[in-house]
Amino acid sequence: MGEFIAFLILLAIGGILHFIMGPTPGAQLIDTNKGEVIPVEELLDFAILEDGVVHAVLIRQSGNIYRDLGAFVSAEAALAEIVKSFRRAKIDEVRVTHADKNSVAVYRRVYNFIGRAEGKKLAGARIVRAGEDREQWLTA
Repeated sequence: MGEFIAFLILLAIGGILHFIMGPTPGAQLIDTNKGEVIPVEELLDFAILEDGVVHAVLIRQSGNIYRDLGAFVSAEAALAEIVKSFRRAKIDEVRVTHADKNSVAVYRRVYNFIGRAEGKKLAGARIVRAGEDREQWLTA
């Protein structure tokens, strides 16, 4: 009986420590609180940008520009090119972190922190409507 009580006490201490210290490392990798997670194929239906010329860039995991896609005549054309790049990088699901009538930001769902090409892989994309000095948002 004494061993069972000691086990319960150790279990309670472990639970309290887990509550105080937070989740295990790696639990922050799947962050569902920062945006809606959607399959890449549904990204083409997600165009809520207003009509007009847009500018798009692909972003590395390090946060730097992976590739500047340039200007497109519509948001649908830019999203089609972004979906093509995500499929090529074998990214199946993306997280929409920002979406309004002037800009959209989407990022890969999981960042795994492993490999030789750390920070060099495709992580996401940003699209912004052209004009009124909005292009600086692409690199911020």
